[in-house]
Amino acid sequence: MNGTLPALLAQRVQATPQACAFQLEDASGRWQPLSWARFAEQVEQVGRGLAAAGLRHGDRLALVAPVSLHWELVHHAALALGAVVVGFDTHDLPSRIADMTEQADIGAFVVVDEAVLAEVGDERLGAARFVLRLPASRGERRAGTKTLDWDTLIATAPAAGGDAGPVVGADDLATIIFTSGTTGRPRGIAYTHGQVCLAVDAICATFSFVDASSRVLCWLPLSNLFQRIVNLAALRQGAAAYLLADPRRVMQVVAGVEPDVFVGVPRFFEKLLEGVRSGVDAQPPFKRWVARRAWSLGRHMASFRLRQETPPAVLRLAHGLAERLVLARLRASVMGPRLRLMVTGSAPIAPEVLREFLALGWLVLEAYGQSENIVPIAMNRPDDFCFGTVGRPVRSNEVVVGEDGSVRVRGPGLFRGYLGEPRPAGFDAEGFYTTGDLGAWDEHGHLKLIGRSSELFKTSTGRRIAPVLVEDALRRVPGIDQAMLVGAGRKYPIALCTLPGPVDDEARRRLAAAMAAQVAPLAEAERPRGVVLLDRPFDIGRGELTPNLKLRRTAIEALHAPAIEAMYRRLDNRPPEARDLLVG
Repeated sequence: MNGTLPALLAQRVQATPQACAFQLEDASGRWQPLSWARFAEQVEQVGRGLAAAGLRHGDRLALVAPVSLHWELVHHAALALGAVVVGFDTHDLPSRIADMTEQADIGAFVVVDEAVLAEVGDERLGAARFVLRLPASRGERRAGTKTLDWDTLIATAPAAGGDAGPVVGADDLATIIFTSGTTGRPRGIAYTHGQVCLAVDAICATFSFVDASSRVLCWLPLSNLFQRIVNLAALRQGAAAYLLADPRRVMQVVAGVEPDVFVGVPRFFEKLLEGVRSGVDAQPPFKRWVARRAWSLGRHMASFRLRQETPPAVLRLAHGLAERLVLARLRASVMGPRLRLMVTGSAPIAPEVLREFLALGWLVLEAYGQSENIVPIAMNRPDDFCFGTVGRPVRSNEVVVGEDGSVRVRGPGLFRGYLGEPRPAGFDAEGFYTTGDLGAWDEHGHLKLIGRSSELFKTSTGRRIAPVLVEDALRRVPGIDQAMLVGAGRKYPIALCTLPGPVDDEARRRLAAAMAAQVAPLAEAERPRGVVLLDRPFDIGRGELTPNLKLRRTAIEALHAPAIEAMYRRLDNRPPEARDLLVG
């Protein structure tokens, strides 16, 4: 294998041509298999169509679509032509998509809704090789663009044969991803075929039990590079990937899919645990008592496992009965009977959540990565994990923690600079990249993350938030003195806003309306759900501001923790459909 993604697919097709590559949900909700041989044939056909439409080696192709077989077909076909695949989130703001389009120099688009291109300039779209509309596309066609329908692309694809196509090398670019950066503006990062294959190898080595008999559920957006890497790891091992277009249906289908591995963001696992608890509480009294007793026995067993101690024989016997009669059935009914482990990343997860899952018999492992390193930096392993840490460094990564707690990494998976910037930033003379995270090693060599050295934070749903943009919007409201966004590890952010002095109820209502209007254009993940109004400005003397009037974020959050917690309690007690800004 030459370290490219087309070679990875070719190797799989040669090894197990008739094995299941993907499972596709039909209109009746049944899963239909697609073999590797048939998938490869369709990839070749789509590739001929894309080439006939003008796609060339080195072109940047944007995919703005939900999970589907079409995403996978275009992805692999474009890579085989030597094009660079750029995934955009279908829910991202059109203005950001326009900005990322310019940064990445996109030359072709694949969409299901042309509205996502609303703010892409006419000149850019007019010069694009094509805008390919996938089946069931929505939105009006943009005048002055070369628009193709999927059926037309397939029908007009030249017959097989003739030119073998471009040669793709390990050093050729395969993908461009985007990250917020310190200013909140998306910043492009390009990775080669060799680097993507390196990430796939690392995942496969960490979870070596995944093989051709395994199943994975693809439910996170494929604009998410980690989900793409998981799918490519399934390809390398010959596992079947079940493609779920609507992530909101994940709990409806997962038990029937019976995955061996499941990946998700912390907020998913928090909701899953809440759902299991609610299900237990809803049982008739006797069944509820039995389930709670079984869960309690699981907690005792988990505590021995985490301490690496042998539990007493009586506990082993009691837990064995609870496992057979209650816990195994509960797990099978929720996530299917085959699940070996689950993986979470993208944001911190509370250790107590992981312990509760272990008590039920589910192992959830935390991983740590950054956009600037395509290989996960560190991961817990099935045979080597420690809750509250992100595990040991993944092979090919060299990780060091400085005296100041800064986490630095060196390895072949590191990015080579942001698009459009003259030289890479954040590297030291020895080639280590400063991640911006603070951490420490535990006594067993696991990496424990302490926090971010920058102002960016992530919610428990895995969305990275640049607070400065939101704070600037709030400060534009007349009467607001200062603003600070909080929400790291929470479901959603809230804001602290200061006033020059106390105001009456009518003034508060006017401020609430003005703030709601000001944050309305922001992406949903960025919009604060609540605002805590403080009737005095932040103050240097109280440690809230530096001498040059910059926010001391940690100090402010600690000082106002009671008000912050009170606002989150109020928000959590609201009906789920309530989305208006709560001001208190």
